[in-house]
Amino acid sequence: MATEDYSKNGLLTYLRESAKSGVLNPAVARSRNIAAVQLLDHISAEERLNLRLLDVDNLCSRIHKLEDSSIRVEALNLYNARLKSTLADYFSWIDDPENFVSKTVSKQGSQAQKRLGKEEQKALEDITLINVDADSGIIPIAIREDLTVFIKDLPIDLTQQEASKIVKVVKAYAQGDEDE
Repeated sequence: MATEDYSKNGLLTYLRESAKSGVLNPAVARSRNIAAVQLLDHISAEERLNLRLLDVDNLCSRIHKLEDSSIRVEALNLYNARLKSTLADYFSWIDDPENFVSKTVSKQGSQAQKRLGKEEQKALEDITLINVDADSGIIPIAIREDLTVFIKDLPIDLTQQEASKIVKVVKAYAQGDEDE
């Protein structure tokens, strides 16, 4: 991991490496990475090079106006909190990587998570895990632990014959021997 690198790339590298090295719980690092990628796509070139200049609340406000609700408010609020926690930990890690301990994540979970009801926590997890709008016509299919594919625009009245045609196209991309 790089030292004294306050850039977007430095932050994303920190998140990848902290999950591998055990500095952060891999699930926490993954959820923070999702939030960072979603939000940091909208920052200026100057902010990209120096994240200390970034005002996360202002960024989320800009995104909400720009995206015209394509990122739901609940997701935007969750991403906001996660990016703030990520930046706080990242800056703390840069200051003293040898003695770094995440201030925002405890082993039992954050205080914010403890306050959330089970239904609300489940809804927020669903938003994080499936980063698509229900109305977008995109269907996520987890095919491996580390890989999800998305199918878009399946008609509601899809017939068996049409589904079989789609299956044949997908099978044409498969590698290896056929099991059937």
